[in-house]
Amino acid sequence: MDAIILAGGKGTRMETDTPKPLMVVRGKTILDHQIEYLNSFPCIGCIILSLGNGAQEIERHVAARYLGRDIVFSAEQRPLGTGGGLKLAMQKARSPRVLALNGDDITDIPVDVLEKMTEHVICVAHPRLPFGRVVEKDGYAVFEEKPMLPDWISCGWYCFDREAILRVLPDEGSLEYDVFPAIKLRVYHHEGVWRPLNSKKDIQAFEEGTEPGK
Repeated sequence: MDAIILAGGKGTRMETDTPKPLMVVRGKTILDHQIEYLNSFPCIGCIILSLGNGAQEIERHVAARYLGRDIVFSAEQRPLGTGGGLKLAMQKARSPRVLALNGDDITDIPVDVLEKMTEHVICVAHPRLPFGRVVEKDGYAVFEEKPMLPDWISCGWYCFDREAILRVLPDEGSLEYDVFPAIKLRVYHHEGVWRPLNSKKDIQAFEEGTEPGK
């Protein structure tokens, strides 16, 4: 199963010129965390990097670090949105099923389980409230520091039937708004680690080791 890492975002909340996938957390870049995790599954074939901002810098990093690994690049010449970027990258995939994942999420979703599923799949996880929650007990406040919520939200990992998804992906547009309403997505509930890294604050929290699901 080929895998597409959607790593084309600018990452303005990181407050740096470094491309978000090359931000370092726990001694390695976010992209290295993802590639090394995918490499731990024998079922993963080619890794396709869907790039936009900082494409050349990311390509140099990968070429120097993963010599011999089957990694190819799909670089947007202009912003195409998540749907358009995925369509461009999907044309480089050859496997019947393709894993797609956001370039700023660290998780331990079992890839081999997703490979065996036959429908389009969206992975969901429990979010952690970014603020302290106050509940009332007997008229007094009880404080909970950034609790895990029982709700489910997308954790940015998907598995698609390649031929079927190519028929509905736009040349330019959004996965969330233009594609998902038009297809059926089987839900995979992930109870393990999921850490979105969208800002310096997220990276700091990950460095401290407080991971949702742990």
